[in-house]
Amino acid sequence: MLAAALTELGFTATARSTGISPTAAAIDAAVAAAGDADAVVVATYNVSASSSQRTLVNRLLATGRPVVAVAIRNPYDVAQLPDVPACLAAYSWTDVEVRAAARVIAGRDRPRGRLPVPVVRADDPSTVLYPLGHGLSYR
Repeated sequence: MLAAALTELGFTATARSTGISPTAAAIDAAVAAAGDADAVVVATYNVSASSSQRTLVNRLLATGRPVVAVAIRNPYDVAQLPDVPACLAAYSWTDVEVRAAARVIAGRDRPRGRLPVPVVRADDPSTVLYPLGHGLSYR
């Protein structure tokens, strides 16, 4: 759905489904495909320290291509992905949220909103990365 939404917005986008527990082979294939891309948009779902999704995102970052992570469940994935320069919390994987995320990535809509929860560092839960009510927007 995300690739289709980006394509509708004028981009050439290819979907590569890796699931929420990508295998080593799926990660290798995604990394190989990223080599030909101008940018990579990766949807994440409940990333943990030992998650193969985290490995996928880190390997995609290592390609040197710009990477955008879209957390489609909750905003906590950002705490497990500290090296990703652009993270977007969509809060769901339904059509409305995914299309909204695509519009933000494409620059058609400005991101807006406030966190309904604090997000703490994954490696130090006593340190808050983004406090309750934190929000970013483009001007």
